[in-house]
Amino acid sequence: MNAVLQSIFFRLQQVFWTFLTLVYLLKDRIVYGKSCFVVKEHPKPKCLDGWDERILQTKNVRLHYVQTGGDERPLLLMLHGFPEFWYSWRFQLNHFADKYRCIALDQRGYNLSEKPKNTEDYNIDFLVDDVREVVERLGYKKFFLMGHDWGAAVAWKFAIVYPEFVDKLIILNLPHPSAFPRIVAANSEQRLKSWYMFMFQTPILPEIVLQSRDLHVLDEGFRGKGGIRNKQNFTDEDLEAYKHVFCQKDAFTGPVNYYRNILKSAAKLGQDICKPPTLIIWGDQDQFLVKEGATISLEFCQNGQLKFIEGASHWVMQDEPEKVNEYVEEFLETPNEKNKSEISLSKI
Repeated sequence: MNAVLQSIFFRLQQVFWTFLTLVYLLKDRIVYGKSCFVVKEHPKPKCLDGWDERILQTKNVRLHYVQTGGDERPLLLMLHGFPEFWYSWRFQLNHFADKYRCIALDQRGYNLSEKPKNTEDYNIDFLVDDVREVVERLGYKKFFLMGHDWGAAVAWKFAIVYPEFVDKLIILNLPHPSAFPRIVAANSEQRLKSWYMFMFQTPILPEIVLQSRDLHVLDEGFRGKGGIRNKQNFTDEDLEAYKHVFCQKDAFTGPVNYYRNILKSAAKLGQDICKPPTLIIWGDQDQFLVKEGATISLEFCQNGQLKFIEGASHWVMQDEPEKVNEYVEEFLETPNEKNKSEISLSKI
């Protein structure tokens, strides 16, 4: 699909899903009344206390992160997705602290990191530059990079543009950026799963929907039909942590702006091969992404492995932390092999 047709298709999808979202919002307004648009205050829960929180000033933005492990250790940098923040890596922060300097970054626009005002400030190039500046300011020339969802999109692009920095790359539930457009174009199931990406192009409406019914989207996303399967790994207090972050004024605008730059970002990615050794971990019950995106992604990896975790949701590192940690640990500690391609399935 050429760029013009892709743009037309994208805009038609935007109009369609925006209309359906307005109908949905009107229905909620009738059912729930004025309370539909009320966002309660959610105090900071105790699970967010006691972490080593730090601030790093880059050239353009101030970024917040949480660290475990000593400053002298190899760097394992973790990038969260949407709608998340550093806390999504809590299981990995604890598990890998004995061997690595683990840093879970709040990406720009999220939580306690700075929130630039302009939509263009969330272009993929700026997100990648944030990572480069963080790594350089921490004094590393090589590091391990792990990303989930939008964090994985940034991780993919970083590894493509700056392969010399990345010792190893770990991707959780997001296709290679060249694989995803192919899947969207060819797979009607993926287009349906991606409906919100089209709607997010519309001004103002997405933010209203995301904060409606006291952040019901978080209840549904993490605890609904396609949410985290292992309920003990996502407690009431964990949910309150996310609501505490996203109940803040304009908390969703920066995150949604990632999507508003998606066409520009996709146009810049091309058909680039990811050169660093790459491990893709995929919860196969992802409510947002079809499995084909994972397998096609291997075509764009010079040295890639794919591990499916059967029964796990999109939020795989929270849903199955033990299995994810096992795969990541094995990958990090195994010497690099050239031109290796492997797919495996883990039953849970």
